[in-house]
Amino acid sequence: MRALVYLGPRRMDLQELPDPEPGPGEVVIRTQAAAICGSDLHGFREASPRRVPPLVMGHEAVGTVDAVGPGVDASRIGERVVLKPILGCGTCPMCAAGSINLCREGRLVGRDLPGAFAERFVVPSGAAVPLPEGLPDDVAVMAEPLANAVHVASKAVGEGASVFVIGAGPIGASMVAAAPLLGARRVWVTDVDRGRLEFARRQGGEVLGADSAVDEILAATDGWGVDVVIDAVGLESTWRSALEAVSPGGTIVEVGLGAPVGSLDYFRVLNKEAVIRGSYGWKEREFRVALDWLAMGTVDVDGWITRAPLADGQRAFEELVDGDGSRFKVVLGFG
Repeated sequence: MRALVYLGPRRMDLQELPDPEPGPGEVVIRTQAAAICGSDLHGFREASPRRVPPLVMGHEAVGTVDAVGPGVDASRIGERVVLKPILGCGTCPMCAAGSINLCREGRLVGRDLPGAFAERFVVPSGAAVPLPEGLPDDVAVMAEPLANAVHVASKAVGEGASVFVIGAGPIGASMVAAAPLLGARRVWVTDVDRGRLEFARRQGGEVLGADSAVDEILAATDGWGVDVVIDAVGLESTWRSALEAVSPGGTIVEVGLGAPVGSLDYFRVLNKEAVIRGSYGWKEREFRVALDWLAMGTVDVDGWITRAPLADGQRAFEELVDGDGSRFKVVLGFG
C-alpha cells in the first residue's frame, strides 16, 4: 500500500509499505480522506520528541472498514467510519470518567502508532465510529478538530460569557462556532490573515484587526476585558494579548502550539487573578457532540476543505507551512 512517511523535519516521502493486518479486537480502515492538523504541521516544521520518524502521521480521517480481526463482528466490513484517534487504556479513573485525553497510558493514532496518511491503517475497533447516513467525507473529517473546540468551550464558556478567540485557523474558527452553542453571548476573533477571518466571520465571530484587537476589546467592554480568551496560536505575543484582554477573574485557555516556551507576565496574572488552563484533545462525549453538530448542520464547514492527492503530500505540507494562508484545511485524498 502507499503511505506518506514522515522522515524528519520538512521531509515527507511517499512509500510502499506492507498492508496492515488486524489483530484481536482491531479493524483495518481503508482511508477515504485524511486532513492535515496543526499538530502534524508542528511535527513537519521542526523535530518533535512526540513524533519520531519514520512515522505515518494523520489522525483526522474518514474511511471504510476493510477488514476485521478476531472478536470483531464481520458485518462491520464496508461500514463508513470516522476515526476517533485518542486511545485510552479503558480501565484507569480518567478513562472511566470519559476523559480519555488524560489517560496516563493514552496514545494518539498518527503519533504513537501508524496513522491515516496511508491507504490502509489499523486501529482498535472502538476507534472506528460509524458515520451518520449521508454525512459527506469532507464534512465528517472535521469531527476531530471540532471536538477540540467543544472540549474548550465546554469547560470555559458559561452562559452569557464574552469570548475573544486569538487565531482563526481551523481550530480557532471551530472555537468561534462552538462558543455561542454553549452559551456565549458575544464572540470576537482576530488573526493576521484576512482570508481566515472570513471563515470565522461565517461562524458568527466579530472580526477584529490583528494590530488593534486588544484595544478594540477593551473599548467594547469599558476597559474591563472579556470573560474568556481562547488562544489558538500559542506564541509569546498571543499570551501577552490574552492577559491584556482578559477580565479580572477571567479565564485564558491555551490550545495553540506556536511555541514550546515563552515568558509570562506573572504580575498581571496575580493582579487579575486570571485562570490559565491548557487544553488537549477531547472527552468521549465531546467527540459525539461534534459529530452530531456536523450531521445536523449546526456547524457549517462549507468551503473549508481543499483536496490534494496523497502523492502531493510533501507539497501540501510545505504550502501550509510556508504559504500565504489561502489553503484553510487541506485533506489528502485517496481516489
